Amino acid sequence: MLGFALVVGAVAFLNGLLSLLLLIDVAGGPRRKLFEINVYLGTAIVTLSLGGMLVYQAASSLGGVGSTAFRLPRRAAWWTAAAAALFPMLVFAGQQQVNSPDRFPWLFPLTNVAIVTVPSALAALVVTLRYRRFNPLAWPISWREWTSGIIYGAVGATFVASIVNTAYLVLAGAYLIHAYGSGPAFDLEENLPSLPAGLGVAFDLSVLSIVAPLNEEFWKGMIVAFFFFRKGGAGRCFLWGVLAGAGFNLLETFQNSLSVVSPDVVSERTIGSQWWAFAVARAGTGAVHATATGLAALGFYGLFRRRARFLVGYPLGALVHATWNFLNYTLSGDAFFSRAGPDSTLLDVGSVVGLVALFVACAALLWEMPRRLREPEPAMIYKVIGMLPARASPAPAAELAIR
Repeated sequence: MLGFALVVGAVAFLNGLLSLLLLIDVAGGPRRKLFEINVYLGTAIVTLSLGGMLVYQAASSLGGVGSTAFRLPRRAAWWTAAAAALFPMLVFAGQQQVNSPDRFPWLFPLTNVAIVTVPSALAALVVTLRYRRFNPLAWPISWREWTSGIIYGAVGATFVASIVNTAYLVLAGAYLIHAYGSGPAFDLEENLPSLPAGLGVAFDLSVLSIVAPLNEEFWKGMIVAFFFFRKGGAGRCFLWGVLAGAGFNLLETFQNSLSVVSPDVVSERTIGSQWWAFAVARAGTGAVHATATGLAALGFYGLFRRRARFLVGYPLGALVHATWNFLNYTLSGDAFFSRAGPDSTLLDVGSVVGLVALFVACAALLWEMPRRLREPEPAMIYKVIGMLPARASPAPAAELAIR
């Protein structure tokens, strides 16, 4: 497993170097130039960072080098709040750069990467800080554990889940075109709109709100299986899930962002005055992916540890993800796959209200769950060396501390 991680990290790092070389050949009009710079430089930043970190951690582990405890500055909470306050400024700056593509083409990739990174980083940091606050005598979180959780979500879960999602989209779509539509079955972009409207909507929703959530939350939640040698309790497993969800959101959102300034897809929402809408929605996806996978991880914890009450976590996580996708579909259904989705002002307003409400609920869960989920007992090392204060003696029974 470590050898495979080392190879994947090396390939990602080399891909980043290749992206840097492609910047030499950037040409065309202002919008085309902005698009290519965003793709090549943004890809280089993300793949060099993730690939380099994965290589470093895998090589260190293979070499038997231990990892230090995850530490943050004293005023980490203040820095986290500052990052949240910075997000609206980044959205404003990005909109100005899109409006004037000839003025800041080399700055836009940095703004774009920051916009897709900040929500994921905030979710991961807040839950980590809250976990440490309410589990002061748990086994310390290591930098390898923390970064590996994020990288697993960004690289491992994304890779496997995308294969399943794509296979369903292509095979099911081709079958429906062959049976109920017209034209070549595998020309999905052109011929999915030929499906009857009702069937087209059903297919779109099956992709967005059934297959994708169940598939993605399964592979993201599987981090509990890969990390189970660490013997974490419910709180630790929730944290692992949040890290994987944050990493998944980072890469998925970045990949989605590469097309939003493409001159080949001309619309107000992508390259015009409404570009900010895409950027603002990143805050929502960051909270939703982190929450959904945190809950899914609890479901896997319940399965592996035979804690039946936690099994509901996986379907709840998939439901959160499915609801977010459904509300996006009712908002812009005519832009998905079959292009048969509804388009009305009333639905748009209701969808936006629903998306905001779901974001607030997910943010509240990310804040509150670390307080309610406690490690069942302090780490064994504290018992061995006699550093267990009386007030921290193992609480009776429940791992779910509800106040």
